Parts: sequence; C-alpha cells; structure tokens
Amino acid sequence: MSTLPRQVLRSLRPSSRSFTSSALASSSSTTYVPPIKPGQLRAYDEALLFLSADKEKKLAELEAIKKEGGPDAKFLLEQKEVEAWVNDPETRWRAKNGLGDLSKPVYRHLAELKWRKEGDLAILMQRVTQMNVTPDILPSISPVAEVKISIDGEVIEPGVFRLPSQTREGIAIEAQVFHPEERLYTLLLVDPDVPWEESESFTTFAHLLVPNITLSSTSTTISSTTAALPYIPPHPQRGTPYHRYTALLFAQSKPIDVQTEGLEREGFNVREFAQEHDLTAEGVSFWRAKWQEGVVGQIYQQVLGRVEPVYGRPPRHDPYKDPRHPKYQ
Repeated sequence: MSTLPRQVLRSLRPSSRSFTSSALASSSSTTYVPPIKPGQLRAYDEALLFLSADKEKKLAELEAIKKEGGPDAKFLLEQKEVEAWVNDPETRWRAKNGLGDLSKPVYRHLAELKWRKEGDLAILMQRVTQMNVTPDILPSISPVAEVKISIDGEVIEPGVFRLPSQTREGIAIEAQVFHPEERLYTLLLVDPDVPWEESESFTTFAHLLVPNITLSSTSTTISSTTAALPYIPPHPQRGTPYHRYTALLFAQSKPIDVQTEGLEREGFNVREFAQEHDLTAEGVSFWRAKWQEGVVGQIYQQVLGRVEPVYGRPPRHDPYKDPRHPKYQ
C-alpha cells in the first residue's frame, strides 16, 4: 500500500483555522460528500492529489496486465484493481456504510477485511472455543464465510440466549462469502446437547439440512425450500443444561445427493456426514436456549408427536438409610 510523502504528513497538524463541511451528511445518505471542501485545508487537498495520482498509476498498470495476459492474469488483475481503489475516500466510505458493490474486488476485499479485523470473527471464534462447539461437533473450524443468524428479525451475536418461543416459527440464515463466482454449499443446523439415556451422555439432533445451496458474494440468502431435512424448531428438554443450536456451512466439491430414507435426525453424526459427502466446514454461528414452560411441550406434541420428556439427576443412594424408619416409608 502507498504511503503519503513526508511533506504532506508534516502539514497534517491541528489548525486554529475554523472551517465547515457540507460533508457531514447523515449516515442514511447514499451519496458521498467529502468531509472537507476543496481549498479549506491544504494538507487534505495534497493528500487527495497524492492518492489520486497513485490510483491512476495502478490503473495504468492494470491496463498493461490486460494487454499482456498470461496464466496469472486473472489473479493479478483483481489484485491490482484492489490496490488501485482501496485508498479511494469514496470507496472507503461506501464500504463502511454497506453501500459497496460486492461484485467488485475492492469491496469484497474491504468487506472481508472488516469481518476479519474489526472483531466479528474474533468474537465468533472466542465463543466457539469457550463454549466447546469445537471439538464437540467438529474437531476444528477456520471460517472463511460469515454466517448470520436472524431471530425475530435481528441478527444475533454468536452464543447469545434466545427463547424457544422466538424460534418456534423459524429463523433466517444468510452466508456472506467473498468469491464472485457461484459455488455449492450445504447448511446444517444441529443441537449437540440432546440427552442420551443409554450412555448417560449426549447426542446430536439435526434440526435442518439444506444441500446444494448456490452462494456467491452477491447471492447470500439461504432458502430452506429444498431442504433434505425440513426445519424442526428447537426444543431443549426440561431438566437439561442449555443447548447450543449450531449452524454449520459446508463447501461442496460437487453436487450431492442426500438420501433421506433412513437418515435419522436424532443421533446425527456431523463428522461422518461431512466425510461421506466430501464437505469442508467454512462457516459457523450458534445461539443457546433453555427449556421454556408451555412452549417446549407444545413442540413435542404438535411437531414431534411425542410426550415431552423430563430429565433430572437420579436420587443419590443413601447406604445408611433404614427402610423401617417412618421417614423412608
């Protein structure tokens, strides 16, 4: 990246000269207005001239690469286009305000940079690790796509608590990938915290499975209309700790055919499923929920067609109790 010359940097000092700006437009504006009018601050004007000259130089290099061609031309063209526009003030402003065109390399670069460097990815991985999403579901995951879960119309932070009543009618999931071409993905929503009485441990329940989703940087919506396993709302059992409802985004190497006959939701093995279909985990997010009186029972009756179970620790054996004592009668 280019840097400003020293003479420009030296002039970037606080000035007692007062100036106003028509640039302080509202955040809802979709039109860029420079923060300082031309001629009001010399250092700012010189900085803009330097950035403009640098951009023109990079654009000229880009044209030269187009003419030369070669096996690496596509990669070099995208790289040079990012270098040409990445320091442009309007480009930065549009990216910051969510107005960037993600079909363009520079906006994809800035969007991914923001996700990786401004805290969202760090918070996600901190909670995935602290709450043992890995290794409980998968041995590890290094996200390259941003998975966004919306509940009640609000994009949630990873690991927050939500009530079963809030997810009873459904949720929305989007995936922001950073490649322009369309690729195939599989979305899986699982609960790894379902009690398994036989082993006095836990098993996994598959709430949603959608294979062969087409995603690109400009196509981020995930529809469940083609789900192999349609959505079943979360139903954390009474007497259990919180449940981690985890959305996993897998990249596919080719279209897959999921045979639903004999595919059990309860006892779903995420690792075996991913290995069988050559899937690579590229995105994750999750929320937590606990049992909610009245709601979970309705889901068991109306959706699952089962009586709601109740779990709890068995009473501890007291080797000193006297069965003849009235207390134990």
